[in-house]
Amino acid sequence: MVLCISLIAFGYFTIYSSSFLGYEKDNSFWSHSYGKQMIWIIISVLLGTLILLIEGNFIQNSSYIIYSVVIVLLIIVMFMPAIKGAKSWFQFGGFSIQPSEFAKLGCSLAFARYLSLINVRTQNIKNRIIAASLVVIPALLIMIQPDPGTMLVFIGFVFVLYREGLSGNILLIGLFAVLIAVTGVFFKASALYITIFGIEISGNLFFGFILLLGFTAAFFIIRYFVLPRYRREKFVRLAVVSVVGICITLSVSFVYDNMFKERHRNRFQIMFGIKEDRKGDGYNIYQALSAIGSGETFGKGYLRGTLSNDKFKHVPEQNTDFIFCVLAEEWGFMGCFVFILLYAAILIRMIMIAERQRSRFTRIYGYCVTSILFFHFMINIGMVIGLAPVIGIPLPFFSKGGSAVLAFTLMIAILLRLDAERKVVLR
Repeated sequence: MVLCISLIAFGYFTIYSSSFLGYEKDNSFWSHSYGKQMIWIIISVLLGTLILLIEGNFIQNSSYIIYSVVIVLLIIVMFMPAIKGAKSWFQFGGFSIQPSEFAKLGCSLAFARYLSLINVRTQNIKNRIIAASLVVIPALLIMIQPDPGTMLVFIGFVFVLYREGLSGNILLIGLFAVLIAVTGVFFKASALYITIFGIEISGNLFFGFILLLGFTAAFFIIRYFVLPRYRREKFVRLAVVSVVGICITLSVSFVYDNMFKERHRNRFQIMFGIKEDRKGDGYNIYQALSAIGSGETFGKGYLRGTLSNDKFKHVPEQNTDFIFCVLAEEWGFMGCFVFILLYAAILIRMIMIAERQRSRFTRIYGYCVTSILFFHFMINIGMVIGLAPVIGIPLPFFSKGGSAVLAFTLMIAILLRLDAERKVVLR
């Protein structure tokens, strides 16, 4: 709790600095972005305190209800007016609520509830399919909005399955699938065409052909160099990997052309170094990198940033998706280092809390929340420093956004409430 409160406080002062003009405006404090954020923080603390007073058994029994409510909200929000090109928010006057942030909470509870049932084992294929469906349904609804950044966070639930006994081979296949997808997107984004025997084919299809040759070579290696009693098992694994690889390769073109908008395609090209667009879709990342670099080792000091606040508006979205730029400019490399240590301490502490539980439900839920926070942290910072495409995902407890700070606070509060009962819960 102390670590989370420290991070929220650190984030709030950073939000204040990102909105600083060098002077105070005459209008009310509560009308500013940092004033509205303070309102959400107060609401989050009050609701988080209320959660700490509720019995853990009630939370566990309400898991499916919360999940169902969130799914309904994700469906309804798609009929709302689009904001910034996505139908992801409910508008209430000057405030907005994003149900996809609460989808992570609902999905974590339902996922933990199902996997903690006595007759459910991750080794069973049927159980895996049901567990995966609980994650895939909200992820697809969020993708349709479209909000690909939030959708990617749901990949973190794979690590929870791995902790609960899922074979390491499945995790390796998943990592292989990600590698194939990224490589396929690279070839597709590069618009590379290769001529073979007078026939011109796209680089993406050529990559699929190379994969097919590799799988064929692996088949003959197993056939002639693996003992007969082990061949059947190896052939099955090779078949699964081959089908996954080929399907992903063939589907990349469809997804890239039909589900990604033009700005998303441009951002992938910029990330891979295929395209340079400093005044268009690449503007955000180049401005962010210049602000980060200007902080040097120790930074310029609090409220002394010149590139990442509202005074010059050098970095767009500097108090939401790109708030890490404000931290880097004002506190430099050392400030970023301390911030990363603080965040790492929270993640490690959450894993320790999850591992000491007697209740399987609490352990699984703890790993769900940890995975979600880790993915947010990894993707947001990777996005800001150019290692990931700009897909719009907040930095937990740090970025401006009422729905995000409320959802993450409730996640942590529920974990602390469940942990408080660890000695009286037998399972």
